[in-house]
Amino acid sequence: MNSFRYTLLALALTTISLSSCEKDDTTVTPQPTTLTASQQITTGSWRLDQITERGQVTGTGAGIKDQYSLTFRSDGTYTQKILADNSTYPGTWMLMNNNAMLHLTDNKGASTDYMVTVLTAKELRYNFINKNGFTEERTFSAQP
Repeated sequence: MNSFRYTLLALALTTISLSSCEKDDTTVTPQPTTLTASQQITTGSWRLDQITERGQVTGTGAGIKDQYSLTFRSDGTYTQKILADNSTYPGTWMLMNNNAMLHLTDNKGASTDYMVTVLTAKELRYNFINKNGFTEERTFSAQP
């Protein structure tokens, strides 16, 4: 009878000790990835939403004459699309000076450098000196 009690006690202790063990949590939570500037700029299209000259808003949304979008590709090419008539114009692009400058060459071979002031997953903003000699800033929003 004693051996039966010892066996029963050993079985009970084994059951308790096994049921009290926690399963190791092997779930790995991935760290959010940080996109490079080149990856951010090529994740979709960018629609021109606002033009500012000398700190004053001169155009917003559909009120911008010849409103357009830009689509940058990882191969260094881009397409400008005029939203009013869907006409498209190709060109090439590159980020320079630690991503502080966006260099665009249009389909006619004319090159322009823009100073990038904001580049996030949702917003692209750059400025340049326009033909009137004033600083003009263009703000684009990311489009899927």
